Amino acid sequence: MEDINNTENSVGSPIQEFYRNKSVFITGGTGFMGKVIVEKLLRTCPHINRIFILVRSKKNKDYQQRIQEYLDDEVFKRLDQKPRLKVFAIPGDISEPRLGISDENRKLLQENIDIVFHAAATVRFDEPISTAVAINVSGTKEMLELARTMKNLKAYVHVSTAFSNCLREEIGEKIYNPPIQHDKLITLTKCLENSYIDKITPIMLDDWPNTYVYTKSVAEDIVKTLSKGLPVCIYRPAIVVGSYQEPLPGWVDNLYGATGVTAGCGVGFIRTLWCDENVVANIVPVDMAVNALIAAAWRTAIRAIEDTNQNEPSEDGDDGLLVYNYVSSVEKPIRWGEFMNFATEHGNEVPLNQAIWCYSLTLNTSWIWHKILVLLLHFIPAIIVDAFASLIGKRTNMLRTYKKVNKFSDVLAYFTLRNWDFKNDNVQNLWKNLTEHDKLLFPFDISSLDWNDYFYIYVRGIRKYLLKEDPSSIPYAKVKLRRFKILHEGIKLVLGFLILRLLYSIVITLFFS
Repeated sequence: MEDINNTENSVGSPIQEFYRNKSVFITGGTGFMGKVIVEKLLRTCPHINRIFILVRSKKNKDYQQRIQEYLDDEVFKRLDQKPRLKVFAIPGDISEPRLGISDENRKLLQENIDIVFHAAATVRFDEPISTAVAINVSGTKEMLELARTMKNLKAYVHVSTAFSNCLREEIGEKIYNPPIQHDKLITLTKCLENSYIDKITPIMLDDWPNTYVYTKSVAEDIVKTLSKGLPVCIYRPAIVVGSYQEPLPGWVDNLYGATGVTAGCGVGFIRTLWCDENVVANIVPVDMAVNALIAAAWRTAIRAIEDTNQNEPSEDGDDGLLVYNYVSSVEKPIRWGEFMNFATEHGNEVPLNQAIWCYSLTLNTSWIWHKILVLLLHFIPAIIVDAFASLIGKRTNMLRTYKKVNKFSDVLAYFTLRNWDFKNDNVQNLWKNLTEHDKLLFPFDISSLDWNDYFYIYVRGIRKYLLKEDPSSIPYAKVKLRRFKILHEGIKLVLGFLILRLLYSIVITLFFS
């Protein structure tokens, strides 16, 4: 990586120059991707002016305290104090009218913001639809209305998801018709009682798997409808997982999706998953996804200038609005079977000290067989552990935890049992349009990724940053792992013997009695 700490008067790369003296507003800045966006901008674009982050109000803490706590996160450890002074909190709430931002702060944003990253969203698949609409739909509408009043707006990036149109087998870089018009959905959730809305949610969703992708699809229609005349693009990342190299190799701070599965298998807690090993796991490292996002804002601003000079919108996209599908399935596909093999291989090299069993995951496409294994490998052991703990005067909640794991598995199944034909020509063209300097500073070419190398880093990152295990515990953890493996194989032999004895008894009874 080249030295990006240029002197004040030096000329940087085209992307660095684009962000020079610019002020950025980020919603979702306190989230997983948001932290990486902030860190990357501060470190790689040293002449950026200021970064404003929408932060939900908290009692008994002023702006300085909240920002200081935020910037004390280990993800910012590579930054010295000077860049951190460029980050400011804007109290607000994405789900509230006018984003919950005061008139004074709205004026501050209107007068100063050049670039917007709208990344705030609820990513819970089982979120009540009224909450999902308030955040993902109404919040998007409020943000666009605010952006329209920003005097110096150069680029606005709406962060969606690659699965916002998951009912389609082929997903291009275009906006599709939503399941319902946004104004009707907002009115519906405002007029009806939440209890009634919850009852009719299955009817509203129809074939949509969850409220997250449903509302994200509707939000894209808002962007298409309300962004006319603004320099806007839609950015759709796939399943975002731990970092590859930046800001720290393997950094991750949540258990969502694929990371939850990897950690759960490493602990020995998840032993069966409703998943097709031949289906593509559309995962993307967070640092590469963020690099593409930052570049997309630069390209959006360039295209807006080109369109202005031509006095007409570009022919590509919806009225000149570009969509970027940032996925791995087109150029560097990895299947769920390969995903778990890499996770197991590298996980066994650095086992977890808190593991309760060895890696022993079974992937099943059959719903019936999966449920049988859930009973045998999850629920029955949980009942035994809870009962034994109760007898010795201790309390565990293994059964309750496994019920949550089972629900988590069922929710993920929609995405682990299906393949999609994604198109990502806009992302590939974006990469081709970068200078060699910017390709070094903002690498996001997924075709260059070595999955084996990535999982070596990813598994160790989960161990270090997410599960907080010190490397010094690895030798003891390896001893535990060997014992678990011996016990695991022993149990399999005993069960195999018992099954053979049962079959033998059945044959004797049926044919020789």
